[in-house]
Amino acid sequence: MSWQALDAVQAEARTLVAAAAPDAATAAEGEAYVSRVMTAALGPALLGHLLAEDGLARPLPCHGGPNPDYVMRHAGIDPTRRYRLEGQINGSERVGVGLYSIGPNGAPLEVGYTVFTPESCGTDGGFRLDIAADAAGPGSLAIPTNARILLIRILHRDPLIDPARLRLAGGPAPSGLALASGSHDGALAFVARTLGNNVREYLKWTAAAVERRNRLDSAPPELAATVQGDPDTLYFLGSFDMTGDEWLEVTMPQLLSGYWSLHAYNHWFEHLQTQGVHDRNVIADPDGRIRIAVGPARPEGALNWINTMGRAKGSLICRIIGEGSCPTACTRDSGG
Repeated sequence: MSWQALDAVQAEARTLVAAAAPDAATAAEGEAYVSRVMTAALGPALLGHLLAEDGLARPLPCHGGPNPDYVMRHAGIDPTRRYRLEGQINGSERVGVGLYSIGPNGAPLEVGYTVFTPESCGTDGGFRLDIAADAAGPGSLAIPTNARILLIRILHRDPLIDPARLRLAGGPAPSGLALASGSHDGALAFVARTLGNNVREYLKWTAAAVERRNRLDSAPPELAATVQGDPDTLYFLGSFDMTGDEWLEVTMPQLLSGYWSLHAYNHWFEHLQTQGVHDRNVIADPDGRIRIAVGPARPEGALNWINTMGRAKGSLICRIIGEGSCPTACTRDSGG
């Protein structure tokens, strides 16, 4: 594939995004979105050697509603090889290790999963996982024949303590200045597939969020199946679309005992790089209820606020690990 062919794929993606934009400002941000998705694909395709350490690669999460509470790592998996993952959990709360096949739209589909927490690690915080087709018993993860990716999500929210340290052994030796698919043309073809698949897939998510205007709800099952990275996590999505002095008030369900978070994104599900609200930083009302204001300005008296960085339109994702129900949401204005 040539650069000209990749440019044709980018032009198609720009056309699709422009057609889905509700206004000129969102369309302009969509142009940048397409460029960032392509740039994020160019990184591992051409500069993968700079994004790899200890057998694992660091992705560039810029689309698809990435969780800013997670540190992500991944590696390609060959079901005929034997791997060992060793780690030190340090100041992280949880390390989710998953094996994934590749769905028809390029999305990863979970085919094996295990979790490490400080309680399940050794007294020194260390852990080890043997990964192979015939692996069985505690401390192991069997590789199905259709597994192609090892994806690790590290839940880490304390900036003053190091996150979990990981090392994967058993993969092929580093090959220096390697290109995805082994050639320049193959690398560009990888970028084109990644760009086209991701834009088409997440436009479906954008449409689903718009349908959930100023509210949160479960994702359509046919979409949720393609992004259910952690089998023990509940995902709720929606959008905010406000005018004048309006803001969105989200009320979390009660009796949540573990991790949960609410994060804001732009229309294209790019994280706004603004602080979300979660179980560690939330302030409950005197009656015990948890209310979160979402909007470009903080309403008077709001104990919890997600700054949408000047945007009156955008997307929301709520994640709950364990049991929970959908948050409720409604618009309010300065008059109450």
